[in-house]
Amino acid sequence: MFSSQRVINTLGYAGLIPFVIPALMIILGSEHSQFLTSLVGSYAFGIICFLTGSWWGMGLLPGSRSALLLSNLYFLIALFIFLFAFDVWALASAVLLIGIFLAEQRSSLFPEFPASYRVMRTMLTLFASASMLTIHWAG
Repeated sequence: MFSSQRVINTLGYAGLIPFVIPALMIILGSEHSQFLTSLVGSYAFGIICFLTGSWWGMGLLPGSRSALLLSNLYFLIALFIFLFAFDVWALASAVLLIGIFLAEQRSSLFPEFPASYRVMRTMLTLFASASMLTIHWAG
């Protein structure tokens, strides 16, 4: 039987594959760069929705309504940039991912996360954001 921490780590780090592999392929000059940019851009949008959507549960707790409002703000910003300014989406998604991470780590709106989760989220955010920045600069 797998521990929940092992499953969380496996899923978390495996979730970097759709960020890192396309970024590497684009750097290496893949003929599919445009498709890869769209693919990883869509994946980044999905991850941003997933992360901020998880804040909704906290919005149900007393005194946590701000997390719910912040969740909607991040989503709407992401949606409008994704739909109407896709040429800067890779850069914007890197900034949004870092902003989500900082909000979770530094804000009193969120509970104290276990150290192992904080380390994992730090690594995931760094690699995902670096991949999106790489795609932005390579494009």
